[in-house]
Amino acid sequence: MNVKRLLLCSMVLIGLCHSLVPAQTLTPEQARVDLSYLKRKLDMLHPGMGFYTPQPRMEQLYDSLYNRLTAPMDYLTFFRHVSPFVTALKDGHTNLNHRKNYIGKTTRFIPFYIRPVGSQYYISHNVSADTSLRRGTTLLTINGRSVAELHHELMNNDHSGSDGDNLTGRRQWSLVQFADYYAAWYGSADSIAITYQLPGDTLIRQTRLRCPTLNGFRSVMQRRYRNEIDRRSNLSVQVVDTLTHTAVLRVSSFMGIKKTDPFQRAYNRRLKEAFQQIRKENVQNLIVDMQGNGGGIVLNSARLLRYWMPEPFTIMEHEEMKKAARAELVTRWNPLSALNFSLQYKSTRDGGFASRSSRRRYRPRKQTAFKGNLYFMMNGASFSAATSVLAKTLDAGLGTFVGEASGSAYWGDFAGHFKTITLPHSRIQLRIPLKKLTHAVVAERANGFTVEPDFTVTRSHEDLMTNRDYVLDYTMRLIRQGVVARQPIKIRPLQASR
Repeated sequence: MNVKRLLLCSMVLIGLCHSLVPAQTLTPEQARVDLSYLKRKLDMLHPGMGFYTPQPRMEQLYDSLYNRLTAPMDYLTFFRHVSPFVTALKDGHTNLNHRKNYIGKTTRFIPFYIRPVGSQYYISHNVSADTSLRRGTTLLTINGRSVAELHHELMNNDHSGSDGDNLTGRRQWSLVQFADYYAAWYGSADSIAITYQLPGDTLIRQTRLRCPTLNGFRSVMQRRYRNEIDRRSNLSVQVVDTLTHTAVLRVSSFMGIKKTDPFQRAYNRRLKEAFQQIRKENVQNLIVDMQGNGGGIVLNSARLLRYWMPEPFTIMEHEEMKKAARAELVTRWNPLSALNFSLQYKSTRDGGFASRSSRRRYRPRKQTAFKGNLYFMMNGASFSAATSVLAKTLDAGLGTFVGEASGSAYWGDFAGHFKTITLPHSRIQLRIPLKKLTHAVVAERANGFTVEPDFTVTRSHEDLMTNRDYVLDYTMRLIRQGVVARQPIKIRPLQASR
C-alpha cells in the first residue's frame, strides 16, 4: 500500500473539504442565478455535453433542480443540490469544488484509512488516539450509517477520475480519499461515533473518536507508519528479481518535474536515465507500475511510449473545441495569443476549432528501446494520460495488463485545456475541460470501454493484514510461470526491392 501517495492525495483534494467558517445562506434567487450560470458555462464550453448522458436528459435534470430552488438554502446543502447535474456529465475531468479558502487549518477528518475485502470494510491505518483499532478492525458504521452505504453515496456523488459508467475510478478515489470525500460531502466534524469488531472477535463495540486536522493526521501517519511509506520517486527503476531479470518502472505521474520547463526536458532526461538503467541491468521483463497515475502532460506520455512502440505513432487522432473556448485561450493582455491560436487551431464545419498538430508523429527509440516482455500494473486511478499510454500499447498489440480497469475510456477523454469558473453567489468552483481528445487507436482492438486488465486482481484478507503489494505479487507469479497476454512484436528489416 502506497502511504506516501495517500498523503499526497489528501493535499490534492483538500480543496474539496469543509471547514468551520461562518455559515452562508443563499436566497432562492441567488441559488437560481448560480445554477443557471453553471449550466450556461457548461453549454458554452464543455465539448462533452450530451456525450455520455443524452442532452434531453440533462435538460430534464436541470429543470428539476432549478424548480426545486424555492426556499433559502445553506451553502453545503446548495453544493449537494447542484452536484447531481455535474455528476450526470459522467466526465472524470469535470470537477465541482468548494469555494476558495473554504478549507482551513481547523478542518477535521475521519481518523483512519479504510480498505474493502469482499463486502467488508476494514481499518488499514489508524491515526486516532485509540490504538486498539489495529489493522484488520472491521468498520461497521460511522455516525449510525453503514460504511458500505456511505461509500456508495460518496462514489455516486463525485465522478472525478472516472469516465462514463466506469466504476473503478470512482471506487478507487472514494476509498483512497475516503476522509476527504466524507468531509467534502458531510462537512467537518470534531468527532465521529463508530461501531466495529476487533480482528478475530465477534463482539460489536462502539466508541467515539476525535477527528484530527490535516497536520495532525499527517503527523501521526508519519510516526506510526513510517516504514510503510513508499519512497520511490517518479520514473525510478528497481530490479525485483534477478533470476527472471525483472524490474519495476514506477510511473506515478506525467506532470512535469520542473514548473519552469515548458519543453519538459527534465522529464525527458529522467526517462532516458531510467531506460539506460533498464538496458544496463539486462531487464527482460519490465513491470510498468501506473497505479494511481492520474495523468499529466500528453507529451510526456508520448515520450514514454517511444521506448517500446514498434513503429512511428500518434497519440491523438483529433483535438476539438467549441467556438466559445477560443475566448479562454486568446487574451487581450497578450496580443500574440491570437496569432498563436490561429497557428495551432483551424475552424471546423460546426463552428468550433480543431488542432492542426493533433496528429503529431513520434518516432520509436532505437538504442534504448525495450524489446522484452511488458507488464502493466494499473487500477481505477490510472487516468487521463495514463490511460492514453495503456490504450496505445493495447492498440499496438503489446503488454500484459494486471490489476483493475483504468479510469478513462479507451477512445479518449475531455481534457487538454481547462477553464475554472466561480459561481457568482456561492463562489463554488467548477473546472471545465475545453478539448475533446480522441485517441489514435482502432476501435476493434479495445478490450472494453476502458482498458481492461487481462488478469483482474483483488485484495484478500491476508493481503490486508500483511500490507502486501498484492498486484505486484500476482504479476511476479505470471512472470515466473512465463505467462504473457501479448508477445513483443518483432519487426523484420525491410528488404531492398529487386
